[in-house]
Amino acid sequence: MPDADARWSRTKRLGFLFLAFYLLLNIVPHGLAGVPVAGDWLLELWLELWGALMPLLGNAALGIEGPIEVVPTGSGDMTWNYVQQFWFVVIAAAVAVAWTVLERRRRDLAPFYAWLRIAVRYSLALAMFSYGLAKWSGNQFQPPDALRLGETFGDASPMGLAWTFLGFSPAYCWFTGLAEVLAGALLVWRRTATLGGLVAAGVMTNVVMINFCFDVPVKLYSSLLLLMAVVVAAHDAPRLLAVLVYNTPAPPADLSAPALGPKLRVLRVVAKALFLLMVPVSFVMQRAAVAEMMAMASYGPLYGLWEVESFSRDGAVRPADPNDALRWRQLFVGDFPYALVRPMTGERTFFGFASDPAAKTITLSEHGEAPAEHVLSFEQPAPDVLELTGKLGEATIAARLRKIDLEHTELMTRGFRWISERPYNR
Repeated sequence: MPDADARWSRTKRLGFLFLAFYLLLNIVPHGLAGVPVAGDWLLELWLELWGALMPLLGNAALGIEGPIEVVPTGSGDMTWNYVQQFWFVVIAAAVAVAWTVLERRRRDLAPFYAWLRIAVRYSLALAMFSYGLAKWSGNQFQPPDALRLGETFGDASPMGLAWTFLGFSPAYCWFTGLAEVLAGALLVWRRTATLGGLVAAGVMTNVVMINFCFDVPVKLYSSLLLLMAVVVAAHDAPRLLAVLVYNTPAPPADLSAPALGPKLRVLRVVAKALFLLMVPVSFVMQRAAVAEMMAMASYGPLYGLWEVESFSRDGAVRPADPNDALRWRQLFVGDFPYALVRPMTGERTFFGFASDPAAKTITLSEHGEAPAEHVLSFEQPAPDVLELTGKLGEATIAARLRKIDLEHTELMTRGFRWISERPYNR
């Protein structure tokens, strides 16, 4: 993007102002959420505001039927996110048109553009650092556990397949995290900002494609980050085209900062130092959170994936019919106090889990509007055999299960080979 100045045509100024206000409408909420101490409160206030606006902006204005939830679910592609982006576009367009039409003289937009680019650079850098450090700390993409290893490819969702692929190799996670941290570091400095934008654009293009092709619900946010990376790199588009395409010399870049008074220059240095200090602090905090989570894990004797060999309900033996929704297929006991029951058909059922080795009982707890606890007796004739009997709701069940050895699967034992005489593709 060339320098913003008074010589721009109205059309160009209109396009710039629209892009500027659209980016700012997206950047400001994320910036507020990162404010120390008050970030969570500001984010909650922001969500409450949009929750109150949804009946008007989503239901009434756009004709969307049914309630529109505005709650953190881990998805960034909820209905309210699309409604929000639609109104961001409307607001940005209205402000840009009003500014362009009402201005009596074409004011110099160069200072506005300079500050906008700084805001975009640092917002993008913050996101790059955040995702990169999450991979380095183990907070994103964990290796596949027993439950994941016991699934077939057909049982996995597209996102689950992608997460298993990405989490399988710690070295690959480290590499992708390095690319994101490198992009963030380059974006912080004016001299390397364009290079940082190019690196971030390459990284985010891959992320966007994964999110779209594997149905990962971060499509909107990742696309926004890609747009920000393109905006940063586009600042030097004429110089890049001159060198890379036209094979002509390019003039040196203007690396001057926006004009500031002495006090504001000191404030800028302090703000930048605090931003850079936040990076290692964030990493240490993430590592501590992961370590705390791992310390809470409990790999008891029943941990793992158990395949149901025989199953009876109310005294009637139920064969392994793939259409039987009442017969168990698998039981997974997690490293945290939970268990999952996978029937022959249908969705898995989640239970809280507790065991009493002395009494030889396990307790499966249901949560929700009508919580219930089911106490089953267990026996282990062998370390890899589990027998369960007892009441599950109104029914009496008896099941014999065998533990699946997942530590010695081909996926987990194949390892890395420098030499392969033939492709080993199973």
